[in-house]
Amino acid sequence: MKTLPMLGDDAVVRLSRQGGVAAIHALTRPRRIEFAQCDLDQRTRICSLLEGCLPLADSASGRGDQRFFEIEVHFRSGEQDDRMVMKVPEDRAPGELVLLWDKGEVL
Repeated sequence: MKTLPMLGDDAVVRLSRQGGVAAIHALTRPRRIEFAQCDLDQRTRICSLLEGCLPLADSASGRGDQRFFEIEVHFRSGEQDDRMVMKVPEDRAPGELVLLWDKGEVL
């Protein structure tokens, strides 16, 4: 199983809702969260949420008309930039993930 890498001040999380019958950009409402602009408590809650999404991630998400949340995590790994992508089916997404996407906040 994948694990969440250590995320520092330079980490960026990009969250969007994808899939469905019609690809309408306005419905994806991408959200960008820069860790440099978050306090320690916010970072901790976001990391906890992302760790909880790891077992829910499914690379087959989005087949047919299924909606899913795409989570891109951009971070530094040693001397290079790296990226991790998770696709969480909308019907399995935790409420905190939906809230993060919708309002930009996590409980």
